[in-house]
Amino acid sequence: MKAKKFEIFSGTGGVGKTTLATSRAIDLAKQGKSTLLITIDPAKRLRELLNISLDDSGKVIHIQDPLKENSQLNLYVELMDPTMTFKRIAEDSAHPEVLNNRILKILTKPYGGLNEILAIVELNLQLKTNKFDVIVLDTPPGSHFLDFLDSVDRIKLFFDQSFVEIFQYLGKKVETSSAGNIGKKMMSFVISSGIKKLLKYLNKVTGDKFVEDFIEAIIAIYQTKSSFLDALKLQDELKNPEQANWYLVTSVEQNKLKEAMDIKENAKGLITQESFIVLNKCLQANLTNWHPEQGSQDALLKDSLLKRENELKINLKKHFNQVLEFPEIFDISPLKHVEMLTQKWIQFRSPGELNGKV
Repeated sequence: MKAKKFEIFSGTGGVGKTTLATSRAIDLAKQGKSTLLITIDPAKRLRELLNISLDDSGKVIHIQDPLKENSQLNLYVELMDPTMTFKRIAEDSAHPEVLNNRILKILTKPYGGLNEILAIVELNLQLKTNKFDVIVLDTPPGSHFLDFLDSVDRIKLFFDQSFVEIFQYLGKKVETSSAGNIGKKMMSFVISSGIKKLLKYLNKVTGDKFVEDFIEAIIAIYQTKSSFLDALKLQDELKNPEQANWYLVTSVEQNKLKEAMDIKENAKGLITQESFIVLNKCLQANLTNWHPEQGSQDALLKDSLLKRENELKINLKKHFNQVLEFPEIFDISPLKHVEMLTQKWIQFRSPGELNGKV
């Protein structure tokens, strides 16, 4: 398995996605690669694993010795924070004043509504620094992952030409090189779209100030549009198998497998038969070393668990060409989990990686 520019982990909650993404990032750093691990998953798991403070959210933190081995790794970690991302966008676009809009302050908070869109922008901003050989991305769990995938289409929709013309109609200046003059056809479209009625209604319910802030918020995003539009180019790279490894993480639990298949079905071709399916928490190695008395309840339980796990593996191989198996780890220490999973990744390295080539 050859490392790529992007290593993207997806899956439902509770399957060990974040722990596996962390162990993969450490494995890549151990190979000598400058590695950035970004988590969009709002859960606290990564903070626990690497002892990161919540106050460091949005910052790129250097973790040179994650497993306490006296190592000097080029491993960096970022807990994605939408507020910090929008601040970077404002600075990059030379429009710091947009940060003062009260509606954008709400929308750019965690769970504020712009998380997934800003996540794709953050990924692109970090890529543009050229500081990292590999970016490992821990995506949001379950259906939130699909929101992340949809973010590119949302950016395209938001910056559709008709939106620009609507705000020109409202008398606001939106910086664009392709707006042109508004014809009668577009004027009719704007009037029939109900924009006037909407604004009158908002004004009646919320007052002039809110309507003004609402319009200014939209225009503020347009002023910073270069960062958003630049992120659209990432879609092609993420779809390119030469640029990205996609990992769909599931576990031996039957319901988790169904959820994983649902994600694959709705992932718009990004997760394909050539992607990696990661079957986590496998029990086979542990069960092989268990020798209950023949015919006992324990023996029946062992046979049942082995049968179910083997059936899952056979089913997965019908949908994916590459199945990676990781064992269940019975240890209360999160760091021990990461350490053991990191060791497991060595088995999946390509011949060049095993020989120490980067």
